[in-house]
Amino acid sequence: MRALVLAGKEQFDLVDLQHTSPAENEVALRVAATAICRTDAKMWKSGHRDLVLPRIPGHEICGYIEEDPEKLYTIWPGSACGSCSACRNGRENLCPEMQIIGFHRDGGFAEILNVPESSLLKVPKGLKPSVATLAEPLACAIHGIKQSRTTGNDRVLVYGAGTLGILISLAAIDRGASVSLTDPNTAKLAQSAVFRARYGIKAEARITSGSFDVVFNAASPADTLACGIHRLAPGGRFCLFSGLGGTTEHPELIFHELHYRELELIGSYGCTMQDMRDALVLLNRYRNDIGFLVERELQIEEVPTMIGSILEGKRFRHVIVMHDSKTLTSSPFQRTRTQQK
Repeated sequence: MRALVLAGKEQFDLVDLQHTSPAENEVALRVAATAICRTDAKMWKSGHRDLVLPRIPGHEICGYIEEDPEKLYTIWPGSACGSCSACRNGRENLCPEMQIIGFHRDGGFAEILNVPESSLLKVPKGLKPSVATLAEPLACAIHGIKQSRTTGNDRVLVYGAGTLGILISLAAIDRGASVSLTDPNTAKLAQSAVFRARYGIKAEARITSGSFDVVFNAASPADTLACGIHRLAPGGRFCLFSGLGGTTEHPELIFHELHYRELELIGSYGCTMQDMRDALVLLNRYRNDIGFLVERELQIEEVPTMIGSILEGKRFRHVIVMHDSKTLTSSPFQRTRTQQK
């Protein structure tokens, strides 16, 4: 099988690997499509705290079982212990023993991968594989909506008009909230104009007025925290959805606002299996409106030339679509490496 292996920083190797048989309670999933998220690009550029190289990335996956190719599945990319306090309370995304596909074990930048059978989620009939890869990021957005307790009475502000910003907006709109979106990249805002108009989502390159009940940062600039806190109404909630790419200036001012206006600073990390189920329902419900988030479908061999532009964060999802093609010769370094750890 062909696979794209991250062998070192800024080094992808497209190779031919021997696929190993699934372990007990696992199945071999033949990949139909895998999305490339910005985290994958960051791993390529600078690694990740949970990453041991070499590794096959990819955690936003849609595929099928060889014996029944008519049924498509997406996967919850985590593997939790099932017995710790977090798991018992339905917060398996916080399991200290978490193993994530594409980080701790090989992922979907390959034609086949072995996954826990319990992680499979059936894709609604007729949903395109490349669109089905949006289930995992949408599940993360839904998790943030749940964490922030967003309701239909809330005014929501989202920093960042990329894929996650749009998906957070969608999840908030589905709950009946009113949503505003801000991003300094006017070209990116323009790409979502039709979608925003359909659902009444306001957009500005820069927010200079108004107050909000819930604010999300779907962008990494450090100033989104201070600016978002400032825009909260008394008693509002800031959901720290994206990690911050730097330190916040004058953090004491943020703590003053939290204290005097009884604001809440809430973390949101990953998603649970239930979030994935909820995401598939929403994908099916809005399937005719969100196709624009799949900006480009590409072949696996195109990824190394595209990964740098994906890292810039100026694009929507690029999705690897697997097709039958001539197998490439592997490098000697990778020749004996099996697909699954």
